[in-house]
Amino acid sequence: MSEVKKTTAKPAAAKSTAAKPVTAKPAAAPKAAKPTPAIKNVANFVEKEKAAAKATPKAVAAKPEAKAAPKAAKPKGKAPYETNGEIKVVLIRGLQGCTKKQLRTVMALGLKKTNDEKIHKDNPAIRGMVTVVAHLVSVEKVG
Repeated sequence: MSEVKKTTAKPAAAKSTAAKPVTAKPAAAPKAAKPTPAIKNVANFVEKEKAAAKATPKAVAAKPEAKAAPKAAKPKGKAPYETNGEIKVVLIRGLQGCTKKQLRTVMALGLKKTNDEKIHKDNPAIRGMVTVVAHLVSVEKVG
């Protein structure tokens, strides 16, 4: 016949009654403020800027008592510079992490999302705007 082994429960170890040293728990670090969500596209950014502008009251400027003599008016209908043909500006990078100035410049160029392209007159004003966001756009000469 087979032998049956009897198992006996071992008595639990006696707990030590000696006091354990009390260690102070480190103070919980204050919760970090949640970062503002990234701007998904330029249109949302512009809406937020307009809302912020409406929320802040504008300072009322004191009106001068005497008006200065009017300046000589520039001839209307002409830009103060000549154009050198046309250029095509293409947004090749995303706008995540851009500064406000860069976002406004991209919006002023008429670009809203990646792979958008616009044709502008090639003049110093547009070239300056392209220089501000040169790392985000590509430029090609048209015709």
